[in-house]
Amino acid sequence: MKIIVEMANSANEYMQQWTKAMVDAHWFHNPSLFYYNREEMAEEIVREFHKPECIHLLAKSADSNEILGCLKIKINGYAGILGRWEPAVPVRHRKSGVGEALIEESFAILREHQLSRARCILKFPYNQPETARYHLRLYQKCGFVKERPNSILLLTNISKATTKPHAIKNLYIVDDADFSLEEYADFTQRAYISTPEDKAVHQHDQYISNRKNVLNVLAAIKTGKLGFSPRECWQIARLGNDIAGFIIGFILKKTKYQPALGIIAELGIFPEFRRKGIALSLIANIFECFRRHECNYSLVGTPKANKPALRLYSKAGYIPTFEQIDFQKIL
Repeated sequence: MKIIVEMANSANEYMQQWTKAMVDAHWFHNPSLFYYNREEMAEEIVREFHKPECIHLLAKSADSNEILGCLKIKINGYAGILGRWEPAVPVRHRKSGVGEALIEESFAILREHQLSRARCILKFPYNQPETARYHLRLYQKCGFVKERPNSILLLTNISKATTKPHAIKNLYIVDDADFSLEEYADFTQRAYISTPEDKAVHQHDQYISNRKNVLNVLAAIKTGKLGFSPRECWQIARLGNDIAGFIIGFILKKTKYQPALGIIAELGIFPEFRRKGIALSLIANIFECFRRHECNYSLVGTPKANKPALRLYSKAGYIPTFEQIDFQKIL
């Protein structure tokens, strides 16, 4: 089948095809908390259709002019971001090269804009990896590679959580204490990649191993680009006179489709202070912060290979909910 890829003429045209294609997606008819919601995503498509940084592509049959699939790309800095769960291609057309044609055309457009890479995220239910099989194979076939290790996203209802700070002699947890982002970057790398065991989990994550990227993420949190992050969401644990660890969080405020959500962005305990209960104490403290900001839920992510962290979060009441793979393609 010969496939033609062209720009969508209107938000209505794109939405019609997006709806036809997404009807096969496992989340389309049964939205779940903090996952994909078709009404929310549809509103976003319409709202952003005419923005210059958003590109909407349709794939058509050259013979019948039937629309076979669609893909949205959003330009963000030096990268083009593929729409969530896209290319959107009905099951009956997935073996016809529709998804591949849409992605290749998106690469050409991004190169015309002198962008250096394309990115996409594949997020799927933790216990249903088969739901992501088509997109996983498609991204890999088109040259995407993992940008960081697979991560597990864990969710808990903190309105019901019973986690409490441990009674640890000489442990003090304070807000921020006016440390600079440079110092927090030091803390991050000391907590995440200072032992062989830590390096085995985190050294291939450029957002941990690359100091510039660490600073960029910390700055994005501090300035509110990812969500509201007041001083009390930056907490330092001291054991006597020594800094033992830290926790950083931010808050996604309540929307039309989701309740407020407290997110643990970083939690690090320095190697010499582990297995003392300090991590659980930090989690309990930040839960109190989240509750004060009307969050009943909290989300945290960790590499799939990080078994100690998964055990820790399980103790704190978190349940593995989603798996996420971050991909990139250098253009």
